[in-house]
This record gives sequence, C-alpha cells and structure tokens, in this order.
Amino acid sequence: METLGIFIGIPVAMFALLAARTLTQKGPRAAVYQMSERWTHPPILWAAIDESIGGGHGHGKSEFSVGGGASGNW
Repeated sequence: METLGIFIGIPVAMFALLAARTLTQKGPRAAVYQMSERWTHPPILWAAIDESIGGGHGHGKSEFSVGGGASGNW
C-alpha cells in the first residue's frame, strides 16, 4: 500500500490540485466579437502580389506568378 500511495496516490493528488486550480481561475480574455455589433477594424488583405515563382527555365520570363484570381487577373 505504501508503494501504491507513493507512486500513484501522490501524483494523482498533485494532478487533481493543479487541475482544480487552473480550471477554476478566470484569466483576462479579449472581448468576443458578436455579429450584431458594428465592425470597427479596417479590412486586411492577405495576398502575395507581384511575387515571381521559379526561374522560367532559362527563357528569362517565369511562366508562374503569384497574384490574380482564378481567371488570372482581378
């Protein structure tokens, strides 16, 4: 019983105390955006523009580029 208490009981008790402490504390949280609220932040465009890919296989011009849409230009 002493061996079980040392190798199982103590770690389980420590884990339970740590879990109870971390799960019951409320930390600082950012405000949650609600769909009914007005959006106040400026738009952000995440796009790669005018970035070349590949070396063009020695022809001087790359056949691949990053940017544009599904039709190839916007």
